[in-house]
Amino acid sequence: MKPDKRQQQIIDILLGKGSVSLRELCEHFQCSGGTIRNDLRLLESQGKLIRTFAGATLDSLAGKRQRRSADLDPAAGASEEAARRMAAIDAIAQRAVEFVREGDTLLLCAGEIAQAMVARMATFRTLTVITNDLDAAHHLSRNANFSVILIGGQVQFDSNELTGAIGVPSLNSLRVDKAFLSCDGVSGAQGYATDNSSGVQLRAAMLSCAQQIVMLALPDCVGRAAAVSFAPLNSANHLITTVEAPREVIAAVRASGVRLSLCGDRITEFYAENPPERMWRIGFANLMEDDDFAGSVRQSIEHATASHGNVQLVLANNAADPDIALANARRFIDARVDLVIEYQINERTNHALMDMYRMANIPVIAIDIPMPGAIFFGADNYRAGRIGGEAAVVWVRKHWNGRLDRVVCLEQSVSGPVPAARIDGQLAALRAGLSIQDRDIIHVDTAHGVLEEARSAATQALLHIPFGQHVLFTCINAPTALGALGAAEALNRAQHTAVIAQNVNAAIALEIKRDNPMLIGAVDYAPQRYGDNVIDMALDILENRPVKPAVYTAHRLIAPTAATAHRSGRSAHSRGRVVAA
Repeated sequence: MKPDKRQQQIIDILLGKGSVSLRELCEHFQCSGGTIRNDLRLLESQGKLIRTFAGATLDSLAGKRQRRSADLDPAAGASEEAARRMAAIDAIAQRAVEFVREGDTLLLCAGEIAQAMVARMATFRTLTVITNDLDAAHHLSRNANFSVILIGGQVQFDSNELTGAIGVPSLNSLRVDKAFLSCDGVSGAQGYATDNSSGVQLRAAMLSCAQQIVMLALPDCVGRAAAVSFAPLNSANHLITTVEAPREVIAAVRASGVRLSLCGDRITEFYAENPPERMWRIGFANLMEDDDFAGSVRQSIEHATASHGNVQLVLANNAADPDIALANARRFIDARVDLVIEYQINERTNHALMDMYRMANIPVIAIDIPMPGAIFFGADNYRAGRIGGEAAVVWVRKHWNGRLDRVVCLEQSVSGPVPAARIDGQLAALRAGLSIQDRDIIHVDTAHGVLEEARSAATQALLHIPFGQHVLFTCINAPTALGALGAAEALNRAQHTAVIAQNVNAAIALEIKRDNPMLIGAVDYAPQRYGDNVIDMALDILENRPVKPAVYTAHRLIAPTAATAHRSGRSAHSRGRVVAA
């Protein structure tokens, strides 16, 4: 069964029962627990359910929103207009959550969009959220790692919003990273306005305590005059709405110096502040959004774009799906972009993509996965592999007296031979430093290189290696390294297992911080610095300046302090150290 069909059936089961256990779903679909967990994780990120310890539920906010979406199905008799409204709310909320960073202190103004945002925040580990929305506060409080502050005020009839001036003094003493405020009207004459006159003072206080202000508006609110204005146009840093918003009002917002996101079918347009007369339209199709590395790349490109006044960014999410990547390419071509930045993992699809772009005379920069005829920016894969392999040689000599019985290579065939050079580089260093023979090397394909697939592959590999043998995992990326760590721990093989990772994502950084004794280290790819390089390259191409055919990110090894104290009787507690560059 295809994943999307299985996921829809999971929602159907939940709509009928309200909650379901992981065991019931595994038995119903005859799937592994890892497959079902991936489905539940994706559905929760879309705000369609809440994961529990033993399964999933539609209780509280996510359940109510899912039932509302079902009620608004036009086929069931609801109006198409209401269905479009729900789609707009979800699109704006999804875009807004992309502005949230781990550890942020946020302020959420009550409303449907705020509630839709909350349903998508389950993937964050630590957040502080201040809100005047009763439902949002209740839902967020279920996460023990979140700090939730409810702003005081008057409860209005048939509303989850607390309003009035009671909460103003508390806001005056707070400082938040980002404030997300919904508005009922946006216009050049009124600025941002609300129909709730009793909430004006509270909204003004919200504006004054935030370092960054993001306004959220449904398209029918853009150009509409609401009851009371609470802020001028230029008081916001960013406005998020949809592509249906009136263009004349959008022009006024841009003229005020406010950055803008227009959400459409997979594509969001990003306008830089105070654009000059000549604007370049650059499309960026990201690998996926539910991946730390790809998310950091997209954020860095957005940040770099904001520093150039003559760039308009059009965003798309390839969702690690070749068919979606091809559809996004057609939309870029229809949108008449001047250049495309492609991050697409399926090597075979890249030939079709490049043929489309060549026929449209659109230059392309390829991120991490080369594309025929495109300028390349990304990993120096073989060099990154050598850095990791050389660190492993030093570690094995120090902690295992040079004894290494097996090397398990966790690979990802779908991305092609260039990323595979990471494995080649690691093996070359191991052969040179430890005299490893081919018979000692086990090659395992993890399919898409995701955590559950890697854990399963690593588990199977370890089960075929005698207990007590010294095993080193060389990994294609961070999720495969995490899978190897998890498999070794579950099988009680930690004493004789070591792992070298490629890329430092949030989970690997946590393992480094806690000095995981199995983790030799991780080679950093610095995705947060991709954007400056890529946007500079794009402008050089568009303005006919010479560009190298390939530019590489800088790599360095980040190692736990335990890498120098493993089983030596000493303890270490620092956050990690750079040991090679």
